[in-house]
Amino acid sequence: MGIIRKLILKEWFRFFIGSVISLFLLVSVANLISGFLRGNVTATEVMINHFIEIPGYLNKIFPVSCLMASLFSINKLKTRSELTAIFASGYSRKSYIIDLIFASLVVTIIQFLMSSYVSPFFKSHRETLISGSTQKFNNLRSQGLRSSTIGSGKMWYKSEDYFISFTNYNQIKKELYNVNLYKLSVDNYLEEIQAMDKVQWKKGIWVGRNVIRLDNLNQKSFPKADSNKEAIVNLYETPNELRQIEADITVLNIVKLWEYIKQLRSSGININEYLVLFYDKFANSVICIIFAILASVSIFNPNRRSSSFGKNIGAVFFFTILYWLVYSYLIELGNNSKVIPVAATFSVPLSFTLILIFIFSKNRKLSK
Repeated sequence: MGIIRKLILKEWFRFFIGSVISLFLLVSVANLISGFLRGNVTATEVMINHFIEIPGYLNKIFPVSCLMASLFSINKLKTRSELTAIFASGYSRKSYIIDLIFASLVVTIIQFLMSSYVSPFFKSHRETLISGSTQKFNNLRSQGLRSSTIGSGKMWYKSEDYFISFTNYNQIKKELYNVNLYKLSVDNYLEEIQAMDKVQWKKGIWVGRNVIRLDNLNQKSFPKADSNKEAIVNLYETPNELRQIEADITVLNIVKLWEYIKQLRSSGININEYLVLFYDKFANSVICIIFAILASVSIFNPNRRSSSFGKNIGAVFFFTILYWLVYSYLIELGNNSKVIPVAATFSVPLSFTLILIFIFSKNRKLSK
């Protein structure tokens, strides 16, 4: 049985690697051409940015490659009548499915490590490798914008003449929470600090609540202090730009992301969007196993004359597109707090798992 298992895994990984290479080349050509057409970046910067984005590309390629590996490896065994011989020798369909689960589990672990650690690590060094990458590749209008978490649990960024830190930005209400604004003088000395519980976008301006202001910090005399329940806050960034700034949360690995979520939760802030990002790393990895098994339903018709390869391809890719459409829609609902994060990320994988269990349990050959 070891020889049969070796044959199954060899064919599966051979097609998996071939699919990864083919899809990666296709994606790379499209993205590099798009990058080279930009007028504000050099060819070297395009290549570096492409290298940084490779883990993100592979996270999308791996699930589809698992599906194609199962589909084409099984079809090849059918074409050479090897699949019929495998089952005639006493090797059960259940054992075959277990082999595919094992193969796709290896890919799942790699996928999880890439999305949880490798991709955030690469993204965290983007600004170091490409000066001004925020403006060049994210199309932010504000100049001099830099964002970071700098180990404080808060989001920080530098604009033209100030630093600002905040715990969370609510995209729906257009509100910043636990805000500290550090204004710089012309000679880049700290001259003013504003601490606010909340800053909200109202009619084209930012308005702070419970504002405590310390002024003249760059003078030798004692600073001036005053407080207001409500005051206009001079921020150059618009809500759309702040939404892009907070995308910097993607540079946190899964451990730091969870710590950040816990801090937001203790502050009473809505954390649904961040929980969706956290759970998605798990759900998007499990997809590899689901896709590998989804394409293996044709093993119940091992004879190449009893099933159509074209129909199998059509059915599998139909369910794949359906999967991604529904999953993407639920993720968006989860980000907008219309669906709880667990349901947004795991309901579709769970539904497909139940469908697969039904299909396999219905066919009695699985237990033979």
